[in-house]
Amino acid sequence: MKILFTAFKGVHNTSFQLVDQTAANYILLTNSFQGLEKDISFISSDYSIVYMFGVDKKLIDKVRIETCAKYNDETVCTDFNVHYLETMLRSADISYTISNKPTRYLCNAAYYHMLKKNPNTVFIHIPSLKGMRIELMDKLIAFFNDICSN
Repeated sequence: MKILFTAFKGVHNTSFQLVDQTAANYILLTNSFQGLEKDISFISSDYSIVYMFGVDKKLIDKVRIETCAKYNDETVCTDFNVHYLETMLRSADISYTISNKPTRYLCNAAYYHMLKKNPNTVFIHIPSLKGMRIELMDKLIAFFNDICSN
């Protein structure tokens, strides 16, 4: 299975820190609307699964799985098996929520463009450095390293 992870650029960005500490094949997205659209246009569409990560400063010690993205009045939803991901997160003792309401900023735009390219994509918001305990980051690194090795 060919898996890709994406995160946003910036050494202080927890999404970058997460993917950089996994054994995953990853691409860093530019922190601008035009830049990320260009970045995504260069990504091959032959990945089995794409895991996208972004930061939500309001999250504290939990992650949020996004199921849909909205751009220019078009809503697209993932084909990714979110229920399976829920089961796996629960068994790894990682707190999470699920949102069916698209966000409104860079993460949403990135998710939209990637879903149009590969519907088997899932976007996961993680806490910022302030909201992320070391234990959660360690669990996430182990969790996604497990995914990469299976």
